[in-house]
Amino acid sequence: MTTDEQITSLQNPRVKRLVKLRDRKHREQEGVILLEEPRVISRALVAGTTFTEVYLSNESASSEDKTLAADLAATGAEVVDLAAHVMAKAAYRDRPSGVLALAEPPVHTLDALALPADALVIVLENVEKPGNLGAVVRTASGAGADAVLACGAGADPWNPNALRASTGAVFSVPVIPASADEIVAALHTRGLTLVATTPDAESTYTDLDLTGPVALLLGAEDRGLSPDLLAMADRTCRIPMKGAADSLNVSVSAAILAYEARRQRDAG
Repeated sequence: MTTDEQITSLQNPRVKRLVKLRDRKHREQEGVILLEEPRVISRALVAGTTFTEVYLSNESASSEDKTLAADLAATGAEVVDLAAHVMAKAAYRDRPSGVLALAEPPVHTLDALALPADALVIVLENVEKPGNLGAVVRTASGAGADAVLACGAGADPWNPNALRASTGAVFSVPVIPASADEIVAALHTRGLTLVATTPDAESTYTDLDLTGPVALLLGAEDRGLSPDLLAMADRTCRIPMKGAADSLNVSVSAAILAYEARRQRDAG
């Protein structure tokens, strides 16, 4: 269904609602997520995500945007036309495309998480910056990891910055927030070895066998892993630092370890 009338007023209730949905509280209250970039929307559609509303600016939309809106409409989503200046107000990005959409968030739980025998999981603690979380999920997808589990502060995979940084990978890699105790119990029950990163470790990441079922534990770059979670790890490792810098961005650290695990598995 497409609305007949174009929305031209910034005071329109739909527009005010879209602006509010930038905030996690309002998204969770409504049980929706806000998607903006065509690549992210397309990957969510391929993953089977249920879309409810599509906002298209016919004045500024590309042919790709219009085709995407038509594909979403074919699934039953309502299509609403926004004037270009209204789209600029409603969108989170400074230079938005001509389409954005509302969808139901995928629901994943630890209890229902299915892992293969050689599972590779990334665990994040207190990674509050959405861009870092999204970048780790993108890395997890590229390295063939089976899930990203997040504990501690932050951990909103549906934040617009997380969605953009993940390039839509959040729709193919399960991202599950839970407490540290719940995560450790679930992974140990499934037979995973917990490998924690810490600069105090004797072994470097290349010293370890990462070919079996493994969970890589990483903390925020300013604090690292908490003593409690570090104590629950089965093994520890460090990434050698040769220069003046004493830490790496968590998404970089995740990439180094995840791709080492992928290298070892492919070599085997």
